[in-house]
Parts: sequence; C-alpha cells; structure tokens
Amino acid sequence: MHMIVALLLGLFVNTSSAQRINMIDIIGNIDSVAAAFTKSGLKLVAQNKEDYRLVGKMAGENIELRFYFTPISRVVFKGIVITQKAYAADSVHTEYLARVTKISKRYIIPETLILQDGSKIDFSTKLSISVAANPTASPIETIVNANNIPASVQKICWENMTYFTNLKLYCSKQVDGKIITEYVVKDNEVRYNNEKAMLPAGGKDELGF
Repeated sequence: MHMIVALLLGLFVNTSSAQRINMIDIIGNIDSVAAAFTKSGLKLVAQNKEDYRLVGKMAGENIELRFYFTPISRVVFKGIVITQKAYAADSVHTEYLARVTKISKRYIIPETLILQDGSKIDFSTKLSISVAANPTASPIETIVNANNIPASVQKICWENMTYFTNLKLYCSKQVDGKIITEYVVKDNEVRYNNEKAMLPAGGKDELGF
C-alpha cells in the first residue's frame, strides 16, 4: 500500500514539475508567472494583449521568453524560449541536436520529426535501428544524432509523453538561425480555446461594432 502511494506521489511530482521552465512553474496567472521569472533575473520588456515578453540570461544563455495566456482567466498556457543568438548555417544543426538531447534526457525521446517540406516522420521507428547499430553508446546519444535527425528536420515534437501527461513540447530551428523551445500546458490550452470561443468574434461587441 505504501509503495502504491509512493508511486502515485512520484507521478504527481514528476507531472507537476514538468510544467516548468528553468525550474520555475508556468501554470499560474500570467502576472505571477512573469513576476517569478523577473525575480530570477529576467527583465519584462513588453506586456501585450495576448503575450508577455521577457529577456535576459537563463541557464547561462541569452534568451527571449514569451508567455501566452487565456483571455479571461489569464492563466499561462504556453511559454516559448527563443535563443537571442542566431547560429550560423554550418553550426545551427549541431546546436539544435544538443538542445534536443537535453530535452530528451529530461523527458523522453522525441515522437515526431517534421521536415522542412512539412512532411512528418514517426521517430519511434528509428529506435531499434539506432540501438542495434551502436549498443555501447548511452541511449539518448545513440538515438539523438545526425544520422537519425538529419539537417532537413525543422521541428521535433513531444506531444504524448507517458509521465508528463499535461505537457507538450516542441523544438524548432528558424530560418534566421535561432532555436525555439515551446512548452504547452495541455489543460490550459483547452481553457484558452474555450475562452476564446466565448469572446465576441474579432473582439467586437454583439452588434458587430
């Protein structure tokens, strides 16, 4: 019985802690979430109708952090981390793979690869091939490498993770050489869509003025 309780508690802790960026919770009201990040050293530079934007250094890297929130309850449903550094064309993919490796070690190996032409590849099909080809390497490095994730990959998705069930993750390379990591809280995303549907279309009143 005690073991079951411990497992459930561990699952709860892992699930809740997954909804963080740099170990700071992102599931609350936009003002309290932004305040927590400014307290950590970031600077709030813009408060827009649909997003807040902060800049500064996080985990030793200069970044821009954007938070998107629901229009009525104003809870955060998405956070986007953008590298301020634009990597050169001959190095961006190496930096990208390093970031994907870190994410994979924190959560789980990727699910889907999206190529530059928009086509998708189920990454799980590469798992057995990769491990068989290099069984002595550590599991993540065996899987997340240039052989399995070629430079034509533009975006990588983690949308249905086993333990972090309330989180979706995306990591993408931009044409300007910057790398974006996107965190989406699933239940707050549902709330966002529901609240948007409750608002008058286009922000107009019921008469359309």
